[in-house]
Amino acid sequence: MIANQRISQIAPPSYERVAYDFHGKSWLGQLWAGLTTPPRVRLLEDWIVIMPGGLRVIVPRGFVTDGASIPRPLWGLLSPFGVLLEGALLHDFGYQYGYLLAPYRIDQAWNIASLRLRAEYAAIYGPYIPVYVGNPQRFFDDLLQAVTVDITGASAQAWSARQALRLFGMLAWARYRSCGPAAITPNSLHIPGVDSTGLAIA
Repeated sequence: MIANQRISQIAPPSYERVAYDFHGKSWLGQLWAGLTTPPRVRLLEDWIVIMPGGLRVIVPRGFVTDGASIPRPLWGLLSPFGVLLEGALLHDFGYQYGYLLAPYRIDQAWNIASLRLRAEYAAIYGPYIPVYVGNPQRFFDDLLQAVTVDITGASAQAWSARQALRLFGMLAWARYRSCGPAAITPNSLHIPGVDSTGLAIA
C-alpha cells in the first residue's frame, strides 16, 4: 500500500444470506453439514473500493463469500460478517481468483499480465480487467488488514486475522492456485483464476 493514503469504499457492501440446502442428506449428514458448512453471503450490488493511488477495484454483484473464516467457537468474539467483512471480501476474491478486478479503460496503462488475461477472456470479463495479477499470497493477506483498518478502524481484529493467515492461509491459497476458482467453494462469478505464475486456470 502507498504510505499516507487510505483505502476507501463508495458505499458499504450490500448482500443477502445464501440459504443452506441439506435436502437429500441423512440426519447424520445434516448434522455434519451444519457443523462444517460456513454461512455464506452473496453481493447484491457491485462493491467498489478506491485503492491508494486512485485505482477503483470492484467485487462484482453475485460474488459469494463466507466472510472472515473465523472458527465457530470464536464467533461470540468475532463475527465472520462483522468488522472484518470488507477486508474479507477483497481477500476472498483475491484468494479465489489470484487477482482483483478494475473497470477497463482503453486510455489507461495496464501491465502485460492484465492485458493478456483480458484479451484471452474478453467476453467473460466484459467491462473489467484483472489487476494485481501474479501477486503472492502475502499481498492479499496484507490487503485484508489494510482494508479493515482503513474502513472500520478495527486494528486489533485486523492484526489478529493477519497473524492467523500467516499460519494457516497458505493451504487455501495453494489449493486455489493449483486447482482453480472452484477448488474449495463454487466459482460464483464463472471467471477464470490464475496459477502462481499468473497463467489462467479456467
